[in-house]
Amino acid sequence: MTDRIDIGDGHSITYSEYDGETTGIVVFHHAPDGSECSGWVPFRGSAWERSFNVGIPSWDVVQKDPLTLTPSILCRACGDHGFIRNGKWVRG
Repeated sequence: MTDRIDIGDGHSITYSEYDGETTGIVVFHHAPDGSECSGWVPFRGSAWERSFNVGIPSWDVVQKDPLTLTPSILCRACGDHGFIRNGKWVRG
């Protein structure tokens, strides 16, 4: 298992790969009730999206290092909302 990368404000990420390419991240955070929650954020134009174009949202990688994504990220399970800018979580 890949080690989590702390991006601040109680959030961490792991990178996911498909077909030898980085295709997105998993964002780990805490739900309002304190339980751990997570969500997958696929990268637009990645091998995964090209292979499985199933109509789910994807994010633009504005910058790889430090990671910056657009648009903002909203967890459908718990409502957590924010941005990843310059490798850090910024509340939205």
